[in-house]
Amino acid sequence: MGRKAMPIQLHLLQGNKNRLTKKEIEQRVEAEKRLKPKANKVKPPAWLSDEAKKEFKRIVKEMQDLDLLTNIDVDALALYCDAYVNYIECTRIIAEEGLMVEYTNKAAETNKVPHPLLTKKKQLHEQMKSLAAEFGLTPAARAKLAIAKEDKKPKMEEEELFGDAL
Repeated sequence: MGRKAMPIQLHLLQGNKNRLTKKEIEQRVEAEKRLKPKANKVKPPAWLSDEAKKEFKRIVKEMQDLDLLTNIDVDALALYCDAYVNYIECTRIIAEEGLMVEYTNKAAETNKVPHPLLTKKKQLHEQMKSLAAEFGLTPAARAKLAIAKEDKKPKMEEEELFGDAL
């Protein structure tokens, strides 16, 4: 399977490993500008709980200056916020009831078993982790965005004159 396509700005931040020419870069920039969705309706959907809406607004406020969120990202961010609130609720219930709960089987035997919500909590964690990476909400995801381009050596006179034509 091939690699995921990445925005040209991110590609350039990572050092232009595909050796795109200036013309190809300009074409990609223009194409991405034409394809970029609007960002005038980045609001929490009505179906979110009040707590999830609060988290949604917090993230949007924090990411406002990055100019990454668009109208079509709303649902994915809402899913993250919904999972976040459910994760907190699972954590609260487990803290109240304990990690081990009593379970009575069909033979009327009572045993201590791990809390059933531990499985749900793990699923929510995985969902949040994958969505957080997509939005740059983790340190590792932000580090990928912040990789600075490095000039390994100063340009020679010919490179200054002829650029990528060499």
